[in-house]
Formats: sequence, structure tokens, C-alpha cells
Amino acid sequence: MDSLNSKIRRSINKIKNILSILFFRLIKIKKFNDFDNGYHQNGLDRKLVYSLSKSKIPNLKQIKYIKKFLNPRELWLIRASLFFLILSSVFLGFRLYQKHLKIMPIAGGEYIEGLVGYPQYINPLYSYFSDVDSDISNLVFSSFFKRDKDGHLVNDLAESYEISEDNKIYIIKIRPDAKWHNGSALAVNDIMFTFNTIKDIKYNSPLRSSFIGAEIEKVDNSTIKFILTEPYAAFLELLTFSIIPEELWYKIPPKSFGLAELNLKPVGSGPYKFKSLTKDKTGLIKDYHLIANEDYYGIKPKITNLSFYFFNNFEEAINALNANNIEGISYLPKYLESNLVLPMSFNIHKLNQPQLNAIFFNQKNNKFLADIKIRRALSLTINKNEIINNVLKEGAGLIDGPILPNNFAYNKNNKDYFNRDEAIKLLDESGWKVKEITAEDIKQAEIDMASADEKVANRAKQILSLGIGQWRVKDDAFLVIRITAVDSEENIKVAEAIKNYWENLNIKVNLEQAAAIQIQADIIKSRNFEVLLYSQIVGDDPDTYAYWHSSQAGANGLNLSDYANNEVDKLLEDARLTADISKRKEYYKKFQEIISEDIPAIFLYSPRYNYIQSKKIKNFNMENILVPSDRFNDVFSWYIKTGKKLVWD
Repeated sequence: MDSLNSKIRRSINKIKNILSILFFRLIKIKKFNDFDNGYHQNGLDRKLVYSLSKSKIPNLKQIKYIKKFLNPRELWLIRASLFFLILSSVFLGFRLYQKHLKIMPIAGGEYIEGLVGYPQYINPLYSYFSDVDSDISNLVFSSFFKRDKDGHLVNDLAESYEISEDNKIYIIKIRPDAKWHNGSALAVNDIMFTFNTIKDIKYNSPLRSSFIGAEIEKVDNSTIKFILTEPYAAFLELLTFSIIPEELWYKIPPKSFGLAELNLKPVGSGPYKFKSLTKDKTGLIKDYHLIANEDYYGIKPKITNLSFYFFNNFEEAINALNANNIEGISYLPKYLESNLVLPMSFNIHKLNQPQLNAIFFNQKNNKFLADIKIRRALSLTINKNEIINNVLKEGAGLIDGPILPNNFAYNKNNKDYFNRDEAIKLLDESGWKVKEITAEDIKQAEIDMASADEKVANRAKQILSLGIGQWRVKDDAFLVIRITAVDSEENIKVAEAIKNYWENLNIKVNLEQAAAIQIQADIIKSRNFEVLLYSQIVGDDPDTYAYWHSSQAGANGLNLSDYANNEVDKLLEDARLTADISKRKEYYKKFQEIISEDIPAIFLYSPRYNYIQSKKIKNFNMENILVPSDRFNDVFSWYIKTGKKLVWD
């Protein structure tokens, strides 16, 4: 019974469980159907609203109800996403701006440079002998060719050129867009006029000797032709002379050429043009101002104003630099670098230059110098290394001849040397005995000065000029030499060192200083010197015809020693006529050997050109220069001011 009851209870419980499961399933089905019906109705409502809406994108008024449709977590996610989106956009925009923003040079600013000396001829026909004149002339005028930062010739006014097979004809096409500073077009006639003026002996241009044997012809309005009587390997090097405007100069007679106002207020076609100048009470120019030429055919310079202040010596210029009155000096002697108060404020550009400094003998003005033994003795007693190390503070390199050591034609076997004992021996063998002048001799000479006997009076005058000491005498004549040097501090220090070397041989030496502005007219042109300490720019080509050929002697030539040697003349003529390098080497080797034997000059050193500028001047690129004015050849690259510009590559 009990077992039956228990079975019945178990069956009832199973039925209950089954009914319960069915009930809950029915409820779920009903709920699902109710949800599905609601969702379906909601979808129909949304489709109706969407079809009636004018815009399918929510507007700002609609967006404000977004909170009603999103829960807090969803709102937080949207806000965080917007924040990171804005932050990323700002960051990416900044990086894009930073990547494409360039600091660019812009036009403007002024550069003030100090020059030692004073301008006189800002005229390419006469500026050769003065660095001051050449510096300004190089900025104001244009030439066929100029030099780039590496010292190589590049086109300037020349658009193109052709050279004939026999190297005798040079055809040059002139660029059509060159203008004079007054607005007139630069024409072939201006070139013809300039060249013919240089060649005309009445104008006394020092460039004349370089173009003997060359003629010019006009081909058309944009082309000229140079015709050489003989081929010349380095003729293009000569075509760096600048052109002057015919319309302004042709009415001025040759005698008045050097007096014309255009020499100080020039009209050229270069990157800068004359603006103004100021003179002091004595008539010397104190400052000179140029302004960028907006019509320049080449790359226009970015520095708007260039000004020059002029000084008597380098010490004055350095004082002005230290006082911030100027921002650079054309040349800074090595031994004066220590005078800079704030050296870190400046860039000192060490430029290579083919220049030699030498002592030139004028045998006509001092009969003693005609003796080769005296000239050799004077050469042997000079310790060049001592001058370079102690006087020039290693700011130069030693040389021993008219062709520099880095030139392909340099004769490595052509060496002179220092030997004081040999120098003394040569003087003794030549009959120059040492005689002492005492204090008593000086007293007696002072008495003899009043003598009626002219011979006695002259002898007394000579003794007084010698002073107390031991001096060399021969045939009752004392060996006296006068050295002339440009009155720059560096030149005078070198001249004083030479004076000491020679006086240690018991030779009386008088030192004479000449102002840079006077050296050409008063000393060189008239050959008014016995011994001249002077520098020459010899160029990249070994051709030294202009300096040592006998035809270049005299007032208008560059043969300062008035040296004449028929064999040398022939060697120089042959060397410049051939383009064969091996032949040229052989000719110049023999030439150097003869110069070494004849000693028309004592070759001392080749200085390095130290150009100092304020660090505010950016992008100076020159490395090699031929003449000091070449430092301005890339002036269009210099800049002071900068600006920001977006550049999309």
C-alpha cells in the first residue's frame, strides 16, 4: 500500500513538474511575441519619421537629445573619442606645419665693413693697384666672367662663348637683360668703348699691357669677337675686367678721366649701386654707401645696404670693430687677432689667394744694387722662416720664386736658402770693408758741416746720416740702401725685420713708409724706390709675362724691377703661346732658374687672406680668391634677416 502511495505521489510530482515547465515556456513565448510585435511597430514608426525628414543627417537641435537615447557609459565613450580625435588633429596639424615650415633668408639689413685706405678710383680702368678701389668696383660693375666660391671662372655678362681651334679667336655672346644703374641697357658698344679705352695709351690704364696683340670686333648687337695675333692659353683669365658705360664717359677727355666725378660716384651694372658718400674736412672720404640693385640681371643680393668706413691702419679698424662701429674688416693680419675683444662674435674666413710678397730691386736708383754679389748677399741674410713664424705669426707660406708652390709649373728644385756667413763672405770678396763711426767722428762731422769745401761738407752729412756704428765702405762710399714699404702695420714689421738682417751685415738701411693711396702714383709709376717691399697677385695661371717681360718695364708696366733678359723674354713668350702643359712646364722651369740666378727680386712669402665678419652675416661661401675683392663674388648668397615660409615639396 505504502509503495503504491509513494508511486502515486511520485507520478503526481512528475505531472506537476511537466505542467510547470510548459507554463513557463508559454510565458516566454508570449513575452517574445509581445516584444517582437513592439519592436516591429517601433521599426515601422522609425521608417515613417525617416521618410518624412528633410535631412538624413542629425542637426545640432537634434543632437542635443542624444542623452535620451544613450546610457551614461555610451555617453562617456563618445566624449572620450571626441577628445582624442581633436587632440590627434591638433598634433598632426602641428607636425605637418613643422615639417613644411622653412626658415628662409629674406631681403633687408645692412652690413658695415672697415677698409684700410681711402677710395680714389672706383673705376675698373684704374682700380687695379688699390684694394679699396677694387673692393667697391667689384660690387658696382660687371665683367664678362667672374669667379665662383672655388675660384673657377663662370659666366657673368657672357651668356656663352666659343674659341677657335687655333686659340686665336674668342666669340662671346652678351646676355640681353643687363642694365646700367641709370636704367639704360648695357650694349655691345659699351664693351667696345671700354676695351678700346683700356688699349689707348692716352688713358694710362694699367690693364693696357695685358691686351697688347688683342683686337676687338662687333659681330652684331649681342656678340663681340676678340682676335689675338698669337694664341694665349690664359686669355679668358684676362676677361674679368669690368665694363663702363659709353654714354657717360665718351665725352670726358683722357687728361680728365682720372678727375671725373664718376670715379667716386660710379654708374655700373653690378649687384650694388652708389647711394652716398661723406667726406671729412680734409677731403678724405669717411664712409661710402651702396644699395642693392633691384634691376640686377643675376641673383639679387639679399643684404639691402652695404656701407664702408675707411681707416688709416688696421689698429684703428680693429678698435672700431671692438666698439661695434663696424661689423667686419676687409683683411685681419694674423698678428692682430689677439686685439679682438670678443673673438667669438666673429667669423674669420681663411681664404686661399695666389699672392706673393717680395723685395723688388731698382738697380737704376742705387748703383750698388747692380752688383749681383750684393743682391745675393742681401738675399742670403734674410731668414724667411723667422719672419713667417715670429712676425706674421704663421699667417703665410714660404716661397722662393715668381711662381707659387701650389702651381703646376712650380720648379721644386728652385730653392734659395739662409746663410749669413756666405753673405758676409760675398761682401768681403767684393771689397766692402767694415768701418766704425765713433762719437768723435760724429762731433767732427757736425763741425765739418759748416765747411766751405763742398766735398768735406757732403762727407760730414753722410757720416751724420749713418750715425754711430760699424758700416761697410768701398772706395770712400758707404753701402746705404733705402727700403720703401706700404705703411700698413704688417708691411712695416716685415720691413723692419729685413732692415735688421741687413744692418747685421753692416749695411746702413733707411726705411721709408708710403701711404697705400700714394704707392702707385708716387712710388711705382715713377719707380721712385731703391728697394720696394710689395705684393703682387700672380693668378692661377703660371703666366708671369706682365711681371717679368722686358716690354712691361717702365712707368705703365708691372715689371717693378724693370728686369730685362732676352732669354726670359723668349721663354715667357713661348710659354703663353702653347696649350701643351708639358711644354709650358719646361719653359717656366727654365724661367725660374734664370730668375733665381739673376735675383731681380727676393721672394719672401705668400700670405693667407684672413677676412673677418660679424656672425650676423650668414652663408659666406668663398674659399679661394684671386684678388681681395673676390670675397664679394658670392655676395648675393649672404643674408642677415630670415622669415618663415610654408614649402610643400
